[in-house]
Amino acid sequence: MLLVEIIYDQLKTPKSIEELHQRLNESGIRWNKAQVELFLQMDSNIKKIGDIYSAAGNDLNNIILDVIDKAIEGKPVIPIKKIMEYVPSDITVSAEEISKIAEQSGRYILHPNGAVLMRAEN
Repeated sequence: MLLVEIIYDQLKTPKSIEELHQRLNESGIRWNKAQVELFLQMDSNIKKIGDIYSAAGNDLNNIILDVIDKAIEGKPVIPIKKIMEYVPSDITVSAEEISKIAEQSGRYILHPNGAVLMRAEN
């Protein structure tokens, strides 16, 4: 697999520079963070929203789902207001939009109180 393919494969799910750098090191690519960041900035197929990089084609829904995954990490439920703390500062999204994206994914359901997301039963 080519270096570019490895990076694109890693960025199918949005990641921070730190997370991508760690994953690339685990794959045997011994670049420092500055080298990884330079590559990401130079490649027009890579999108940056806030501090999160992704391969082109990832949209707001994927970024929000990644944020929810990071926020809920190991917990069965999480308040939507808590999820909003994880959203990058340059993304404007309402609690209602987060709820809608989460429910449409099939991975989460909205608690009857409307303020908490729960993992969907598999």
